[in-house]
Amino acid sequence: MRLIEIRRADDGELEGFIAQGPGEWLALTVFHGELGRARSRTAAAALVHARGLAALAERWHWFSRRTREWQVVLPQECSPGRVRLAVGYYSLAGVPTATITAADLAAGDRLVLERLAPDAEADPAG
Repeated sequence: MRLIEIRRADDGELEGFIAQGPGEWLALTVFHGELGRARSRTAAAALVHARGLAALAERWHWFSRRTREWQVVLPQECSPGRVRLAVGYYSLAGVPTATITAADLAAGDRLVLERLAPDAEADPAG
């Protein structure tokens, strides 16, 4: 999947990426977490501009391909293609953490803002 950088116009800050999928565009954070989906490139870029950086402070839902479970997580530190997460609802000293890379996401892990429908939650890979 070819990623297109989306940068803030006034200072060039990387806000996230967009990528064309089958019949839709994906809006992604800097660490490749899924912000949402759109019908056009322009709409996907607008979603990244609107939520890309702000979403770094929100709770996410992580599907681990290893445990085959969904968990609530909070980004602690991120860079292009990588994020360290606090596992759970709060980012406090001593909480478990996990580092997820773009390679993990390509292999089947998922990081999404909006939780999937209940029938898809057990295993998004099918």
